[in-house]
Amino acid sequence: MRELNQLYTIWYDELRGSDYGLVGKKNANLGEMLHAGIPISPGFAITIHANHDFIEKTGIRSKIETLVKKNGEATDENIKKLSKAIMSEIESADIPSEIEEDILENYHRLCEKCNLDAVPAAVRSSGGVSMPGQMETYLNIRGDKDLIHYIKRCWSSSYNVEAIHYRVNRDMSVLFNIGVGIPKMVHSKVSGVIFTLNPINGDFSKISIDASYGLGEAVVSGLVTPDTYLIDKVTLELIKTKIGSKEIKCVYETYGSDIKKIDVDDELRKKSALTNQELTYLSETAVKIENYYGKAYDIEFGIDEDLPFPENVIVLQVRPESIWNKKKDMSGKAGKPADVMNIILNNLISGIKAG
Repeated sequence: MRELNQLYTIWYDELRGSDYGLVGKKNANLGEMLHAGIPISPGFAITIHANHDFIEKTGIRSKIETLVKKNGEATDENIKKLSKAIMSEIESADIPSEIEEDILENYHRLCEKCNLDAVPAAVRSSGGVSMPGQMETYLNIRGDKDLIHYIKRCWSSSYNVEAIHYRVNRDMSVLFNIGVGIPKMVHSKVSGVIFTLNPINGDFSKISIDASYGLGEAVVSGLVTPDTYLIDKVTLELIKTKIGSKEIKCVYETYGSDIKKIDVDDELRKKSALTNQELTYLSETAVKIENYYGKAYDIEFGIDEDLPFPENVIVLQVRPESIWNKKKDMSGKAGKPADVMNIILNNLISGIKAG
């Protein structure tokens, strides 16, 4: 049996937050969230070891070392030339068969789990150290060929100009291997936002949920008037429902991350976007997140059209609520501090356009 640090792929449910050295921080944090009972999109991580073996077995490592030696002083112009050369080497190389077969075997497993022939996935960079905004994520990638193509682009993005500058300025090595996350893209029939309090008056005994059809952009950006639900946090009883107009919904184009707007049928506009079953499950999840992190949270979610309930209820992003938590802290009534990792799940519906 191979050691964990020799694996090329690891599923999210096998990971914990402490595994960031194996798969990068974003991937490890997804595993930690699953371990805490927070529902995320199904998927797996491509390990840092897979990236390491790719550059070793293709001879790219020695080419990078030669390029770095020849490049001279780390001027802007020299770093641009270095970046272009390294990224070209990575993107033009073939992934060794044992690595590619392992990745595709697990992608096919993901397709089977989701009952889709070519499940749309995100290809998400995941570094072992924090390098905010330095590397790329590609969305709505389908099929074996495109998946492998964008994995190489994700690996190569750790050598873009900004990433090399970042490392050089901190006396880090130019050589830098990363993990890659392959979660299923959430095919949201309904999306929305949960506050583990009433955002109008700061009542911590309530849960507020806004929801509308399609992707969450319509709710978050105020394109529609969503349905609004107020729930008792202790009993999970639905206290108040206000049906919004929900005039349009945002959906992805078939390929890539472009989003289009579609009119919602009059009949659907009059109905509640969420069922009572979904409301209860979302409320339970919200309480679980608040208890885990020790303070009120703002949570983005999607209801995936491709999966059965409750697997289709997916948390897309979590972050501490920004207004009433501060007021509570100032009053000296703050709850326990958030988890030391301060996990913030990056939104699965944002990223770099694939193309």
